[in-house]
Amino acid sequence: MLTIPRPLYDAMIQHLQDEYPQEGCGLLAGKDGRVSRLYPVENVLRSPTAYKMEPTQQIQAIMELEAAGLALLAIYHSHPQGPSTPSETDVALAYWPEAAYLIVSLQDRAVPQARAFAILEGSVTEIPLALL
Repeated sequence: MLTIPRPLYDAMIQHLQDEYPQEGCGLLAGKDGRVSRLYPVENVLRSPTAYKMEPTQQIQAIMELEAAGLALLAIYHSHPQGPSTPSETDVALAYWPEAAYLIVSLQDRAVPQARAFAILEGSVTEIPLALL
């Protein structure tokens, strides 16, 4: 299970809304499945259908979370016009098997839909997502 405190979840949704109509992306860190830090990262592709994290920001975020004794719990991104399920590209580019992949659909911007998945060697399994 991936647990996200409501203020961090709201901040993540705001970040993704701010990036609309492009995909937004970032990292979630914490311990024991509970998120305690949010790291928004620039999408250098500036695309409505794909993302690539800005490398310097991504490395800096990973260094910060490791220095704080935290684990990378999830990689998040939005699907501005698509469902909250992994695309073929998402599955093919899932290089961090220890992290969840959290996808937020903004098809209905008033009611974003977030879901989390484990993606390992092309196999996708939904992970329960809890908000505190």
